[in-house]
Amino acid sequence: MKSLELSFKGTDLRIKHLRLKYVNTNLTGEEVASLMKQIADAKLFVKDDMPLYATPVRADIVETTKTALMGGTAVEPTPAA
Repeated sequence: MKSLELSFKGTDLRIKHLRLKYVNTNLTGEEVASLMKQIADAKLFVKDDMPLYATPVRADIVETTKTALMGGTAVEPTPAA
């Protein structure tokens, strides 16, 4: 699965991450930068009057893979007698 991970610096100078699933993976860097600026300007996420996502820092597409370690199928529960 692919997701978009957005990194912002809050007004407390700590880095915060926002990970979005099911995104358009064909977005350009300029489009993502514009969207991140809109998120920062909207001040949607605030804690103790401090915006958590104040300054856009970085954006990455993250690919996650799943590897089975044991068992290949789900076990069906047996009905009670």
